[in-house]
Amino acid sequence: MKRNVMRWVIHGVATELFHNMILRTFRRVRQNFFATDEGRLELEKGVRYRQPSKREIAVVTGATGGIGSKIVHDLALRGYDVVIAARDATRGEELATHIRDLVAVTPLESVEESSGNDGMPTISFIEYHADVPQSALNVALSIKDSRSPLSILINNAGIMGKSKKLTMQVNLLGPAYLTFALLPLMAERATRTTPPTVINVASSAHLRATHVLDDESPLLEKNNDGNQSWLDILPSVSDNDLSTYAQSKLALMQFSTILRNWLPTSDPHIRIVDAHPGLVWTPLLRDHTGDKAVRLLTWTGLANLIYKSSSEGAQAIVAVMDSSQPTPATRNQVYYVNGEPGGYASSESASFDDSIKLWKHVLAPALEGVIDLPKGWGPKYVE
Repeated sequence: MKRNVMRWVIHGVATELFHNMILRTFRRVRQNFFATDEGRLELEKGVRYRQPSKREIAVVTGATGGIGSKIVHDLALRGYDVVIAARDATRGEELATHIRDLVAVTPLESVEESSGNDGMPTISFIEYHADVPQSALNVALSIKDSRSPLSILINNAGIMGKSKKLTMQVNLLGPAYLTFALLPLMAERATRTTPPTVINVASSAHLRATHVLDDESPLLEKNNDGNQSWLDILPSVSDNDLSTYAQSKLALMQFSTILRNWLPTSDPHIRIVDAHPGLVWTPLLRDHTGDKAVRLLTWTGLANLIYKSSSEGAQAIVAVMDSSQPTPATRNQVYYVNGEPGGYASSESASFDDSIKLWKHVLAPALEGVIDLPKGWGPKYVE
């Protein structure tokens, strides 16, 4: 078995199964055992509270289903004005209405903190296509004139099992376009309760990939002048073995590495975080698993034992905002797994040399003439 596959099996699949099947069960038992009668009743009923509006904006992509929709709900309960950025307008508007209704009937955590009003956050939808550069600019324009500062960007949109080219466009270029489009708004000085934070939703699948760009690849040789994006010559064949999905998740983490090192140090400094929600039973995973396997896992109850729910996955992403570590100004890799910092990441994901190569052959050509880079960005890559 190849080294990269072995590390994925051990540090990815096996670790996540242990977390879901053993640790999660233990925590549930402990939580119920030590809870008061009132607390146990609230747990059984699923009682939640909301915080007054922070008057800060959070943008969540791919938010009309699975983890994304639950992230929107969690952020709304935390008082953020949430912008749902997704492809399906009908589902997006329906979700915005649904979340508003849920928040409206959720009791405030502290009436005193509402400053004389109900502290209701706003929930809105904007159509967003991760594979269309102009779509990222439209999102930025839609919130540019808001009186509230932009504090959170969660790049959650992603696909698997589609064409190799589209997988890279959605999973890598989409977050790059949107991040650079929103960086000027996140860099504005404003009163915030949360340091401006970009969360790139990661996956342990990145452990399967040893590289994004292979030095010996004919594709890279055809594009060694760096004037054309490597993606432009990537074949549009189906990613049946999910190898390109793994590469796209590695590439996204390398993009985070570039951001942490090349963003200008300023006030406020923008925090860049990679966060893997764990093994989650999402629509995306179910679609790729196949109907027969899904029915078997559901019927036997194994799905609930092996996988997290979408709500649990969302909580693992939103938990990034609860941690005081690491400091916002850190340039070191910040990788959360199951809501905890210090997750096992591949050395390739933090490789600055590999990240520069990705910037040169993929990101820079794709961004040129489309998105303005922030002032102070760099240093420029050197041949």
